[in-house]
Amino acid sequence: MLISLIIGIAICYGLPITGLILLMRKRRGTGKAFVWGVAAFVVSQLLIRIPVLQLLLPNFAWFGVMQLYPWRYGLFLGLTAGLAEETARWIAFRCFLKGRDTLEHGLAFGLGHGGIEAMLLVGLNMIAGAVMALTGQAAQFPADPGSVLVAGAERLFAMAFHVGASLLIMYGVRTGRGVWFWLLAVALHGVMDAAVVILPAEFGVGVPGIELWAAVWGCLTLALGIRLCRKG
Repeated sequence: MLISLIIGIAICYGLPITGLILLMRKRRGTGKAFVWGVAAFVVSQLLIRIPVLQLLLPNFAWFGVMQLYPWRYGLFLGLTAGLAEETARWIAFRCFLKGRDTLEHGLAFGLGHGGIEAMLLVGLNMIAGAVMALTGQAAQFPADPGSVLVAGAERLFAMAFHVGASLLIMYGVRTGRGVWFWLLAVALHGVMDAAVVILPAEFGVGVPGIELWAAVWGCLTLALGIRLCRKG
């Protein structure tokens, strides 16, 4: 158990922090891009979207009915996540990171965005689990080593997507085609997240299949973002 938790912690905390250190040594301004990436996630998700989903929308009958239909509910969750996060990325690059639009800046922004998500949503629980394991209370942690490793892999794929989407938004702003690349990023984000609801409910896909979907989608988005930024 402890080994799997250490691996998960290394992904959630070690990967974004190490990436930031390396990028800061290579390119000036990447630290600022990382911080704005963190802010983009915190504001768009923790302060706006999640409170709306959990506190406001349950008061409406249509929201409860929609949850009975996996396609509608999955697409709703996926597209609202895309609208919230990709709009935050666009605002950050358009208004606060002018002139900081190299590959390194985009990588740093994406690591900040995906990294803080991994740290807050998954990493904190893994740290708690590691403390429990070290104090002889591992049996009380509500997950087995395999589940911990799957959670770590899921965060790795999510970070790959966030970095790729950040590069797409940055490239769009840099080339004067911000709206088109914002639309592309929203669509990619929506499809990736919607599958988490749709695949198991409609096609009986288990956790391995969902993680494979996330891996393919995350890596393709990252590869596209890097290719475009290097090209132009």
